[in-house]
Amino acid sequence: MEHNINKVFKDKIESLKECKFLVALSGGVDSMVLANLFIQNNLNFSIAHCNFDLRAKESNADQEFVLSWSRENKINYYHSKFTTKVFCDKSKVGIQEGARNLRYNWFNELRVIHKFDYVVTAHHLDDQLETYLINTMRGTGLNGLLGIPEKTNNLFRPLLQVLKDEILVYADINKIDFREDSSNFKNDYYRNMIRNMIIPEFKNFDDNVMLKFKTTVNNLMSTKIFVDIIIKQTKDKFFDEDKNMVKVKIDELLNLKPLDFFVHHLFIDYNFNFKEIIKLFKSDSGKFIISQTHILTKKKNFLIITRND
Repeated sequence: MEHNINKVFKDKIESLKECKFLVALSGGVDSMVLANLFIQNNLNFSIAHCNFDLRAKESNADQEFVLSWSRENKINYYHSKFTTKVFCDKSKVGIQEGARNLRYNWFNELRVIHKFDYVVTAHHLDDQLETYLINTMRGTGLNGLLGIPEKTNNLFRPLLQVLKDEILVYADINKIDFREDSSNFKNDYYRNMIRNMIIPEFKNFDDNVMLKFKTTVNNLMSTKIFVDIIIKQTKDKFFDEDKNMVKVKIDELLNLKPLDFFVHHLFIDYNFNFKEIIKLFKSDSGKFIISQTHILTKKKNFLIITRND
C-alpha cells in the first residue's frame, strides 16, 4: 500500500516538479500524508491552514498543531481564522458550503498574491465515491458522475486514485502525527452520513468495491474524453463565432439527436438552462433568455449569443 501511494504521487507530480505549490493542511491524516509526500519528494511548497472556528478549543488546537509542524519542518505557513457562522448567515448558505467558499476564495487569493502555480488538496478515492453517490442521488449527468476532478485550472488533487486505507497505512508506517476532526464522526451532514453509514455497508458487501469504483471512474473519464471530442466537432461545425457574438442556426440544432444532450453540452459554457433554450426554439423572433454571463436571443431562424456585461 505504501509503495502504491508513493508511485501514484510520483506519477502525478512528475511533469510539475518545477512548480510552486500551496498545500492545504488541515492537520488531518489525509493532508498530513500529502505534506509528507511533498517533503519526501523535495518539492517547493508552502502550507495554508483554515480555522473555521466551529469546534471551539479543538479548532484552535488544530491550528497550533499545524503551526508547530510547519516550524519543525521549516515550511512557510499561512493561516486564516474565519467567522464561518456569521458568513453563512449573511450569505444564506449552509455551513459546509460556506466553509468551502471561504476556504477556496482564500486559497485563490494566496495563490495570486504569492504566485503559486497550484493549490493542492488531499482528496482521495473515498472522497470521490462520496461525491459520486451524493450527485447520483441528486440526479446528475456525466460530469457529476465523474465527481471531483484531478486538476482544474490552478487546483490539483494528486491523491484521487489513492484509497483512504492506503493513506492510513502510510501514516502508520511513517509515524506521521495527525489530528482527528470530531465533526467527521457526526452524521449531521449528508456527506458524513454517506461516509459513516452507507460506504461501510458497501465495503462489507464487497471487499473490492473501491477498486471496482476506481475502474468505473476511469471508464467514465474515457467516455468524457470521447464526448468532449464530439461536442467540439459539433460546435466547430454549427457555431459561427466573431468578436462580439455567436450565431447558431436553429434548424441545424434540431437535427441533432438526442437533442437535450447536445443542447446541454453545446451551451454549457454560457450558463443557460438547456430546457429554456429548447423553449426558445419555438418562441417568437426577438425573445431572449439571460444567464449570469450571456444573453441568448432568437432572431428568425437563428440563436444569437452575446455577453451579458
